[in-house]
Amino acid sequence: MIKISDKPSKKVEHFTGTITMAFPSIENKIWNFTVLRTTNGSTTFAVQADHEQFNQHFDDPGETDYFKSMLEETVKANLAKEQADWKPTDK
Repeated sequence: MIKISDKPSKKVEHFTGTITMAFPSIENKIWNFTVLRTTNGSTTFAVQADHEQFNQHFDDPGETDYFKSMLEETVKANLAKEQADWKPTDK
């Protein structure tokens, strides 16, 4: 018989957010993203831009990936500097 703990040692939480950010020739300024906060002794963050939203505004896949990565890195930099406003989502 094997025994496995019922408490995971690694916890991943998903948070949705928005950022105001301008991109050349794009009218939209409010962008959606998801933060994945992983806790496993220490806390780390990963950021995923809203792929569907970017596809609506950019036609070139290379351009889409470039601006998505720019947004993701900007959000991660703000999280690292503790410049994020962690608030519950209004429903």
